[in-house]
Amino acid sequence: MESEALMPIAIIGMSCRLPGDVSSPGDFWKLLTKGRSAWSKIPRDRFNQEAYNHPNPEKKGTINSQGGYFLSQNLEMFDPGFFDMTRKEAETMDPTQRLLLECSYEALENAGIPKESISGRKIGVFIGGPDNEHRMGNLRDLDDSPMFDPTGSQGAFLAGRISYFFNLSGPAFTVDTACSSSMHALHMAVQSIRLGESEQAIVGASHLITQPDVWVSMAKLSPDTQEVKE
Repeated sequence: MESEALMPIAIIGMSCRLPGDVSSPGDFWKLLTKGRSAWSKIPRDRFNQEAYNHPNPEKKGTINSQGGYFLSQNLEMFDPGFFDMTRKEAETMDPTQRLLLECSYEALENAGIPKESISGRKIGVFIGGPDNEHRMGNLRDLDDSPMFDPTGSQGAFLAGRISYFFNLSGPAFTVDTACSSSMHALHMAVQSIRLGESEQAIVGASHLITQPDVWVSMAKLSPDTQEVKE
């Protein structure tokens, strides 16, 4: 008889936003099967790439990348009322949080699970989160610091925001182990289910490049790097 601790765990719902005009698992499948490239120029709504670009990769304060892998969706498109928040709160919020809320709802919808049916249940939320890159922009002008920055731009709130919206009573963790964050979040979710802490789990990860600061810093580590992924 197979040990209960090793019993397989099923993935019953999925959602995603990925480079290459991918906004659903079906879009992702088409991208893979058609062998399309998801590479693009740096979107102008992020920052002006030309202002930071320089052919010499060793020049301080610059990048020599011509592009990378970016979401094509407008990051400002978000319905705050649907997620029970004010427009002012949503404007401050890191778009990483917004995308995770949208994708969590879509993943449950994909699984055929109504929002009302999971309220109060022991469902865990495990999110792989990046550094607080978006917060750099929020706090750059200290005379104009947004009211909702503490809850809208800290990585620690990524999992809690989802758990709060769906009124879940399971554990909520934001995991940051750099590039392996999503895999660690998945590992923790599986462990939580097998230990009985959670009956189900929402697992996700998100990383958006919204500021040039971190990109410039990373460019100094590898002068020959020509593209960045998000």
